[in-house]
Amino acid sequence: MQLTFDVFSGRTNPSWRLPPIISRQLFDLVNDNGLLQRLSSAEIPVRLGYRGLQIVWPPEIVVKYRVTPLLNLPVEAFDHLVLFKELAAIARFVGFFGLDEFQRLVRLIIELLQKRAASSPPPSASAPPGPQAGPCAFEMLPFDPAPWNDPAFKPTNNCYAYAANKRAPYASKPQPGTATGTTCAFPPTGPDVRAAAKRDGAHDVGDCFPDSEAPRLLVALVIWPGEDYHWYRKHPDCWGHKPGGTAARNVDSSGVVITNPETCDRGPYTEFHGYMLMPKSQKVAA
Repeated sequence: MQLTFDVFSGRTNPSWRLPPIISRQLFDLVNDNGLLQRLSSAEIPVRLGYRGLQIVWPPEIVVKYRVTPLLNLPVEAFDHLVLFKELAAIARFVGFFGLDEFQRLVRLIIELLQKRAASSPPPSASAPPGPQAGPCAFEMLPFDPAPWNDPAFKPTNNCYAYAANKRAPYASKPQPGTATGTTCAFPPTGPDVRAAAKRDGAHDVGDCFPDSEAPRLLVALVIWPGEDYHWYRKHPDCWGHKPGGTAARNVDSSGVVITNPETCDRGPYTEFHGYMLMPKSQKVAA
């Protein structure tokens, strides 16, 4: 069984091939809650942070129980906190040795779900824009999510590709620095991701590009401390972004149009690391 946590925007989502004993217990847990039929074709929501689970059942379960091979479990469809507590208990019970990162992420998602359930409403994304650019000229392309949401491009075009306006059928999510030979280290930090983006061609907002590099795009970087990064791009009347393999959008995790990336609902991406300019020649993949 292949289990994927849809949780990151920039980085590749974590995925594990789990042993048969876990596969069967997880199947029973999902089946007992009546989720197999109800959610077989459900869509993962577009938001920052944890979005849901994707399960690819092993052939023996597909044949025996006549279920579809792929199951999406969106976070908003039912109580994932209960599911993850059960998953943590199963992992401890069977001695899930050698998969420390799996157990760490299970605990992390439990913490995220608990915080979201107890949190107050986030700041308004319609707050007045803060200082965004230095003296340099930049261009703002119209917000047009349709090409990014084409099924041929949507799964592997992430926030970095969107920020740079470099849509392509990538084999995996583009990572800052990979195009120029040195991917930013894990865990990602603001300075490291900025430095990697600079190696790929980006500048600080006060370091201008010539007109020949138009469109020069104004972008913003945020960090989920210890876990991931995320980029936004400026459009004429809003900011757009693309959380991982989900749809490109111009609203935040609360569904409010983004006019200021510093104040919008960014979920766990709590660190704001400023603005940059990305030129026409920006590289995002080798």
